[in-house]
Amino acid sequence: MVGGRQGPLRGLRRPACGACEGGVREAGGPGRRVRLGAEPGQRPDPRRHAAVTPIEAWSVADAPSLRDRLQARAEPVLLRGLVAHWPAVQAARTSSAALCDLLRRLDAGVEVMATKTRAAAQGVMGYNETLTDFAFVKARMPLAEFIGHLQGYVGRPGAPSIAAQCAKVSEVIPGFSDENPLQALPGVVPNFWLGNALTVPVHHDHPFNLACVVAGRRRFTLFAPDQVGNLYIGPLEHTPSGAPISVVHPKAPDFDRYPRYREALAAARVAELGPGDALYIPPLWYHQVEALDDVNLLVNYWWPVPGSATAPVPAAALMQALQSLNALPAPQRDAWAALFGHYLVQREADPAAHIPPAWRGVLARQP
Repeated sequence: MVGGRQGPLRGLRRPACGACEGGVREAGGPGRRVRLGAEPGQRPDPRRHAAVTPIEAWSVADAPSLRDRLQARAEPVLLRGLVAHWPAVQAARTSSAALCDLLRRLDAGVEVMATKTRAAAQGVMGYNETLTDFAFVKARMPLAEFIGHLQGYVGRPGAPSIAAQCAKVSEVIPGFSDENPLQALPGVVPNFWLGNALTVPVHHDHPFNLACVVAGRRRFTLFAPDQVGNLYIGPLEHTPSGAPISVVHPKAPDFDRYPRYREALAAARVAELGPGDALYIPPLWYHQVEALDDVNLLVNYWWPVPGSATAPVPAAALMQALQSLNALPAPQRDAWAALFGHYLVQREADPAAHIPPAWRGVLARQP
């Protein structure tokens, strides 16, 4: 899941007139305005996906045993109707207005991070064409204010893509989890993602991820970790919210510039979820997320890989290795590649099998 960096828009507020079409003033500069009205240049999404493999679907009930079943899988699973019993899902099926009323009732008055894509981005929350900046702006605002903007765009062709990204349920709508519990993941604090039609480019998360659709439809396009070389992942540091994303525009991929992306699409797996459905995404699986309707709400649960709370973070180890090894001459990089391959990658043979167990140290295999 990708949120977005915080730019100079802190403190963004609705103008005195209260009209969404009038825009909202940007605190970062006098007289500048971030308009939340419809903008020209947003074109329909031309489907560019190749033939794809569907994701395996389970029909299961929410139960404590589900967590272990999911963690044991190395591939994604579609869970039809897992949270269909939630009152929030029932409200969303009644109407988007009923869902918004439910959120207002639970609103604790905490601000959310709101994003709006620029017109040229076609509703994609990624980089601009030159990869020098992000194709969206962002600002903090009360949830009630954001909901007002969101409802103002319902049914309006050409409305901008806006979203409240990665907001903690326990802080912003604290009663939600009590009314809509998930037995499979007790104690895991969920996040919510509220907005209209918006596409988050290909990215991955390090923890386990269970994404539950409350309102609207969402299309997930997933890629196994071994597709990383075909996805054209962007900078590891200059990212929207920490997770590196693909620089390929999902609605208008430039195959001349990114030819291997065709191979990624050929290996993709796609699932479209409706209210009440859930999707399990294993750690490090790349995924693109498309919110398809005027009002969409997703609640997701991230929980850590066993042992990761005390062990060094693998992503940090990767970054340190890149910083250390990229400056070395090619022969030394090749030598280190052989060592990494022997100790980390080629795991069929135990590299410490010839060493007494008491002396294996960090080479000791973990269960």
